[in-house]
Amino acid sequence: MLTELSVWRRWLVDDHRALQSIFIGGGTPSLLSVVDVERLLNGVASLWPLPTGCEVTLEANPESVCFDKLQGYRRAGVNRLSLGIQAFDDNRLRQLGRCHDLATARQAIRMAQQAGFASLNLDLIYATPGHDPIIWQRELTEAMAWQPDHLSCYELTLESGQQQWSLPDEEQQLDLWRITRQTLAQQGWQPYEVSNFARPGQACRHNRHYWDFGDYIAVGAAAHGKWTDPNNHLYRSANESNTRAYLKRLSGRNPTLLLEPVNRHQAARECLMMGLRTTTGLHRQTYESVSGYDLLQQQPSVVQQLAEAGLLTVTDDHIILTESGTAVANAVMLALI
Repeated sequence: MLTELSVWRRWLVDDHRALQSIFIGGGTPSLLSVVDVERLLNGVASLWPLPTGCEVTLEANPESVCFDKLQGYRRAGVNRLSLGIQAFDDNRLRQLGRCHDLATARQAIRMAQQAGFASLNLDLIYATPGHDPIIWQRELTEAMAWQPDHLSCYELTLESGQQQWSLPDEEQQLDLWRITRQTLAQQGWQPYEVSNFARPGQACRHNRHYWDFGDYIAVGAAAHGKWTDPNNHLYRSANESNTRAYLKRLSGRNPTLLLEPVNRHQAARECLMMGLRTTTGLHRQTYESVSGYDLLQQQPSVVQQLAEAGLLTVTDDHIILTESGTAVANAVMLALI
């Protein structure tokens, strides 16, 4: 990863934008030793001067951390921790095949707080088979009681091989989604994206950057990034998912980056889908700079129909999903695409 970062720095020698955030995530990065995390962050800092207040997040699973390791991560420069709790219910944790139980999850949160992280996120998953609204309400109440800064509440998505699971039907999933928003809103939690909620001023800067269609460097096996050149041409990077192939490419004499241009149609589609997920909505000027069109001029009848149906609101600067529109966000996006 340090080699790849060096190649990126040479590629972007004329790009003087400062780093605003670092996110160590995917898989279980909390399996890394403190020394490895410190070496990685020092390597980043040697290539890109880090501004004061740079957000540095590390994802962790409860069973893979201890107090000394968490303290070490903090000393290394990590100032935001994202814990993959997934459920505050032992039956659901077993159902999800997690390696930790509820007692381990609670202990991990307690240790993270004692280690003094400036910001803490808890990841939760809902709409698992048989997920009862009463249980979910209780789980959300406990999550808030721990007083983290941020909660990510994702609806379960099945991968291939899990299709035999019987998930709640659409109406039941919608009920769980409504419970999530209502329960958190009553306690002052602000939804700033379909699945993400934060205390005022505590939205994740890194994730927000994705949804605002910003550029980001991605390093490591299976990492995907996005970069825009000075002529507003968009590129995607996509590393090999096979670790051996990734290491082989970067261990040679002339390590290279895997970059591919993205056409305007594809870029516009991604920009629209990302922007509409947020509560601030799709920034019309950003969409126009990516696609070459104002969405209202491109699809006036569709936008009008969706607005009249109460699914979105149009302002001078943004196109924003209403509460009803957010509940059927995929359908709205599909209509616009």
